[in-house]
Amino acid sequence: MEKEATEINNVLKEASPTFYSVLSNLGKRLYMPKGIIFQSNQSKKHAKSYNASIGIAKENIGFSEGKGISVENLAPMTLNSIGKYFVGLEQNEIFNYAPQPGLPVLRDYWHEKIVNQNPCLKSKEQISRPVLTGGLTHAISLAAELFTDPGDDLYLADKFWENYSLIFNVKYQVNFVHYKLYKDDYSGFNLESLEETLSKSKKDKLVLLFNFPNNPTGYTATEEEMNGIRDILVRIAEKGKKIVVLCDDAYYGLFYDKNIYPGSIFSKLAGIHDNIVAVKIDGISKECYAWGFRVGFITFADNFQSADGYGVMEEKAISGIRSSVSSCSSIAQAVLSHAIKDEDYSKEREEKYKILESRVAKVKQIVYREEYKSYWDVYPFNSGYFMCLRIKDIPADTVRKHALFRYGLGTIAFDQDLRVAFSCISEENLETVFQIIANSIEDIKKGDIETGNE
Repeated sequence: MEKEATEINNVLKEASPTFYSVLSNLGKRLYMPKGIIFQSNQSKKHAKSYNASIGIAKENIGFSEGKGISVENLAPMTLNSIGKYFVGLEQNEIFNYAPQPGLPVLRDYWHEKIVNQNPCLKSKEQISRPVLTGGLTHAISLAAELFTDPGDDLYLADKFWENYSLIFNVKYQVNFVHYKLYKDDYSGFNLESLEETLSKSKKDKLVLLFNFPNNPTGYTATEEEMNGIRDILVRIAEKGKKIVVLCDDAYYGLFYDKNIYPGSIFSKLAGIHDNIVAVKIDGISKECYAWGFRVGFITFADNFQSADGYGVMEEKAISGIRSSVSSCSSIAQAVLSHAIKDEDYSKEREEKYKILESRVAKVKQIVYREEYKSYWDVYPFNSGYFMCLRIKDIPADTVRKHALFRYGLGTIAFDQDLRVAFSCISEENLETVFQIIANSIEDIKKGDIETGNE
């Protein structure tokens, strides 16, 4: 192991021993070299005359005659055919490399946002400063690097986002162990299945992944259920197990029922026990309606709440970024840094939330109708972008294909479940969408099956 990695690991052992104990072998090896980035940052701070430290071509444009040539007066060498499309941004905002951990203004904003939106958190010092990633998927992959080794088990619900398979199974060779998301009567979160599944583990380290609101089902645990999850994990931690909880909050804040805890399960677990560490993974895609910007965040919490320990975890996350994408998009960060200060920003977010909330109410009016009871059961949904139907008697993919090729309706099938993204259907068209699904089931029952041209 490199000397630099050993040095920061020793700091972590002292400051946040649980974080050190649950790191993967790769996580323990990660560090930020005192090389190009370190020296370039020093140069950026102190080189006032000439800065020949980093690979950005610059030229003397945009400064007045007689002002003289200095580092401050140089701008990135750019093409107007590109730059002219970014109205309102300066050249340095568009074309410069962003810092590896992200723009400080965005990290600070997100840090305060997490604390303000989670009543269980008392202060910013209780959690690490968020590190900006190239989207939420990048943050999940980074968490996998930090905390899982080949052959480890990952505990997650039996209803899950399929990309977890690519990240954890394929890339990092992690085994999945599933518990049932819902009770047998679909009345809510299955706490009994979670505890029973976890209690069977013979390993000293448990890695869990919670996704609320859930993709594909659109379910978020109630506050009572979240408290139950917390209590289960504390009981297991009391037995000496080390627990890592990855909280995928991709659809955070899109809660439509009043009994949902108005925060992340991350906040319920932050600092709850010496043997529990929590990792919050979130981003702007859904929360800020800016999907293609690819800006995510990863944030850490444990019971030691050490600034030194959090600093090491941030460094390890940053080194993971440096060794993969180097740094994230400057343009997206620049736009967001201005947007969060815009007087219309919060109002517009609330307006979009109300649209989705209204769509959910409409879906609930439709899917539970008596006329549809012979076609499907409805999984509980109270949040997010999606909901799921459990199709009766017919494979869901058969229904999906028929609806697609006969009626032109696109949905997603998982085993017996059909996912409907109400987020991308206008409220006035929701009646038609579910009627098409019902018509498709009726057609198939009559033997009239459309398979289409794959």
